[in-house]
Amino acid sequence: MKKPSYYVAVFGKPGPPDNDTADSGRYHLGIRGNDTPGERGDILLIYCTANDADNFMSVPGIGIVLTKTKETIFYRYLPFTSPISKDEIEKSFTDEDRGKFTNIIFNTYWLFPISNESFINATRSLTIDWP
Repeated sequence: MKKPSYYVAVFGKPGPPDNDTADSGRYHLGIRGNDTPGERGDILLIYCTANDADNFMSVPGIGIVLTKTKETIFYRYLPFTSPISKDEIEKSFTDEDRGKFTNIIFNTYWLFPISNESFINATRSLTIDWP
C-alpha cells in the first residue's frame, strides 16, 4: 500500500451544487483534464475561508479520498473534536507550504499539495470526533 499524499482543500462560501460545504464529502474541481490530483487513501486537510460562517478561517477536519472523477474528489469527512485555527496552521506548516497557504484567495476553491511534515505538525495533538 502506498503512503498517502497530503493536500489542503480550500472551501470558500458554500453554494451547492458546485461549492459544497466541508462536511459534504465532495470537492468540486471543475474540468481539469487528466491532472486531477488525489488518489484513494490520500488525505485532505479541509480549510474553510472567512466566507464559511460555520467554520470561519479554520480546519474543522480531514477528508480521506475515496474516489474521483475529472471534476470531483469524493472523500470521507472526519471532523476534529476542535478545529485548527488559521494561525495554528501558519505556525505549523513548513516555509514552502506556508507560502502556498498564505496565497489563499477568500472566495475561491483551491486544492494544493502539502508535505507530510506540515500535515503531521498541524494535526499532532488533535483527535477525530468519530461518527
